[in-house]
Amino acid sequence: MAELENTPKSMISADAELADLATLGRAVGLDEMSIRGAMSEFTTGVTIVATEDGGIPVGFACQSFSSLSLDPPMILFTVMKSSRSWPHIEKTGTFAVNVLAEDQEDISAEFGRRGGKKFEVGQWTRSTLGNPLLLGSSVWIDCTVADVHEGGDHWIVTGKIEAIGQRDDVKPLIYHRGSYARVSRPGIDAPVEEMWRQRPSV
Repeated sequence: MAELENTPKSMISADAELADLATLGRAVGLDEMSIRGAMSEFTTGVTIVATEDGGIPVGFACQSFSSLSLDPPMILFTVMKSSRSWPHIEKTGTFAVNVLAEDQEDISAEFGRRGGKKFEVGQWTRSTLGNPLLLGSSVWIDCTVADVHEGGDHWIVTGKIEAIGQRDDVKPLIYHRGSYARVSRPGIDAPVEEMWRQRPSV
């Protein structure tokens, strides 16, 4: 982005005149389905955000998850204001993010549908904070709620990371264009001398 900002405006205009504007993609409407379709081009992982309230586990499937800060260690996720799981997370003040592995599509499907079996699928344990952790997931992150911000019809929730667990021998479950996809060529860990490459979103 910095390179683009530093490019002379006349240079950008000249390039635009020569470029095939079709490669920019067509403009779409701002109705719900058009926005959903456009946003579905951004490939994401799939997570289960969960807490336990009064001995009962509650949670939901979440794609809008991201790392936020390294110092202090924080993450964020967004959740619809109409979510039935969010009031429980807000009440307990803690939650776990379970990043699903590619063989956990069925678990994602149950959490993504209204009335799904949810915690009846997969094998679960509890974190130190008492949050549900999914066995076999690629990563789990145990958090306390830090802040909640309003964002249209969603809440933007930031969480302080209290603990993390990771498996190295799994591929992630990914979501693209409204359906599940698979990673055919996993990424490779950056060498120690290039640690900046391991900071994809902070």
